[in-house]
Amino acid sequence: MIKKWLGTILLIIVSYLLQTTLFFHIKLANVIPNLLIVVTVSIAYTRGQKDGMITGLLCGLLSDCVFGSVIGLHSFIYMFIGYLCGLSNIIYWKHNFSVPLILVGVSDCVFGFLCFAFEFLLRGRLDILYYFRTVIIPEAVYSMLVAIVLYRIVCLLNRFTCPEHEEEDF
Repeated sequence: MIKKWLGTILLIIVSYLLQTTLFFHIKLANVIPNLLIVVTVSIAYTRGQKDGMITGLLCGLLSDCVFGSVIGLHSFIYMFIGYLCGLSNIIYWKHNFSVPLILVGVSDCVFGFLCFAFEFLLRGRLDILYYFRTVIIPEAVYSMLVAIVLYRIVCLLNRFTCPEHEEEDF
């Protein structure tokens, strides 16, 4: 139990550091992939709703402290995404690699839309199509590309820290 959460916290910190340092210099289409969404979705998909929500809370608090204008907004969105993606833990087969990639893309689009709605739309900025074309869609595609590698790392982490999930991973 402690190994599982220490590994998860270490993965969150490393993902955050990569997102803010390395990927800041490797921008594609002038966007940075949202690695914290990838971690939240991957943990939720492999471990379930409860772990997805806790991981979403931790990722959201970290994101709120650094990027957010209001403490709690990103935490709520990440927890919501962790819960919904955790539902797929029961439904889908863990060896299906396309499901977590689709979940990352959809979750990143939902995250971008909710951030737009709460941070920009309420201030009177109504050009949502421009925001979708220039920020949300490119970020979702870039996050899906990075999720190909990061999802495998989460599966390896689960194999070493959660013996009860060993038979379900790759």
